[in-house]
Amino acid sequence: MKARVVLAALATLGLAGCAVAPLSAPQPSLDNIQAIRASVLPSLSVGVFTPGPGRPTDMDKTIQARGGIDSAPEGSFAKYLGDTLRAELKGAGRFDPASPLQVSGVITDTKLVSLSAPNAKLSARFTLSRNGRQVFTKELSVDASWGWEYLADVAVPDAFNHYAGLFPKLVGVLLSDPDFQAAAKAS
Repeated sequence: MKARVVLAALATLGLAGCAVAPLSAPQPSLDNIQAIRASVLPSLSVGVFTPGPGRPTDMDKTIQARGGIDSAPEGSFAKYLGDTLRAELKGAGRFDPASPLQVSGVITDTKLVSLSAPNAKLSARFTLSRNGRQVFTKELSVDASWGWEYLADVAVPDAFNHYAGLFPKLVGVLLSDPDFQAAAKAS
């Protein structure tokens, strides 16, 4: 009888570890702020970010790791990517909603694998427009991999944290891309 009580208590603790807080509002990262300032990018505005056409709608709304599910802030990971870009530009003093240069994007791939070889990937096609005319488009990707953890109450939050870290990482790849910088600086 005591063994059943102990097993039930352990099972309850394991399930409690699967509850995860949703992603918080994006915050600028020091690395991206320094890179933006060093690149002497002009001020940019942020347009619409959407999930890729033909992609499952759930891809933009939730992400799963083992038994845990994390929801996209405001219901959209694509919007979260745009908000991350906005936060980074604001942090570096390069965000101007009235700028003739506007960055928009489409998330083309997202995945989170938390078993055996944990990894995550985020891809998006970014477009830079000047006065409504497209001057740059490119698909960029980032990924992460980390060590496998047996305990779900450690592994699930760790997986979600690695996934959340891809958003500022992808924005950093965009802002440091030489083709993007050249298109943004061109007169």
